Amino acid sequence: MELNRFIERYAAQHITSRANPKVAALAKLPERKYREATGLFLAEGIKLTAEALASGIRPETVLFSETFAADDTAAALAEKTAACGAPVTVLSDSAFEKISTEKSPEGVIAVLPTGGELCRTDGFPEWQAGRRLLMLDGIRDPGNLGTVLRSAEALGMGGVILSDCADLYSPKTVRASMGALFRLPVYLTADAISTVCAMRALGRRVYAAALGEHTLTLGAFETKESDCALIGNEGHGLSREMIAACDAALRIPMEGRAESLNAAAAAVCILWEYARAR
Repeated sequence: MELNRFIERYAAQHITSRANPKVAALAKLPERKYREATGLFLAEGIKLTAEALASGIRPETVLFSETFAADDTAAALAEKTAACGAPVTVLSDSAFEKISTEKSPEGVIAVLPTGGELCRTDGFPEWQAGRRLLMLDGIRDPGNLGTVLRSAEALGMGGVILSDCADLYSPKTVRASMGALFRLPVYLTADAISTVCAMRALGRRVYAAALGEHTLTLGAFETKESDCALIGNEGHGLSREMIAACDAALRIPMEGRAESLNAAAAAVCILWEYARAR
C-alpha cells in the first residue's frame, strides 16, 4: 500500500524526526527503569506483534516504519491494531531505528502495557488451584527466562512463578518467549521460601532441581498433576534453605562428564517428563 494511503486509511500519526519527544521516550523502553516508570514494554517484529494482537492485549500503539508500511503484511497488522482500538503510528526509517533493538529491524513494534494477569503470589491466592505450575528462582539470563516460558506453555504448564529473576519485559526475554509471555500467566513472589511452604501446605509436592539429602531421579517415581518443580540460578543453583523447604530434590539422569544442565534445558527435561506422564 502506498505510504500516504496507509497513513490516511488507518488515521496514523506520522513522525519523521528522530528528535521527536515520543520517539525519544520510546527509545528509552529497552531500559528497565523506564519500563517500570511508564508501565510499557516493546514487542518487536512481525511475529511478536501478531501474537500480541491475537492474544487480546490492547497496545498503547503499534509502530510501523515508512518502508514496512508499504508491505501487504503491514496492512494486515494495521487492520488488527485498528480493530482492537489502538492507534497506528508511522515513523521515518531513521526514527524507527532509534527505537528498535534489532540489528535488522522488520519494521514493526508493538508498544504494550505491562501487567495483565501478573500478580504477586505472597499469601498464595486462589489462582493456583487446578493449575500446573513451574517455579523459577534467581534465573538471571533473560534469554533463558524467555525460553523457559516458551517451553512451559508448549508442555502444558498453567502458570510460572518467578522469584528474583531477570526482567520479564526485557527485549531479550520477550523475544525468547516467542509470544508465550502474552498467553501464559506469570506470577511474582518476593519470598520464594514462603511461597514453597504455602504450596506444600495446600497439598502440592514441590521438588527442587538439585542434589540434596532426599533426592529423587526424574522418571523413576510417579508424578502428580499438582507437583511443582523449582529450578534455580544458572551458575549457583538453589540455596540449601530453598532445597530444605521442598519435599525433595530432583535429579535429572545424565551420562558423560557433564555436571549440570543449563536452566532452560533442565526445565525442558522436567516439563517433558511430566507431560509424558500425563
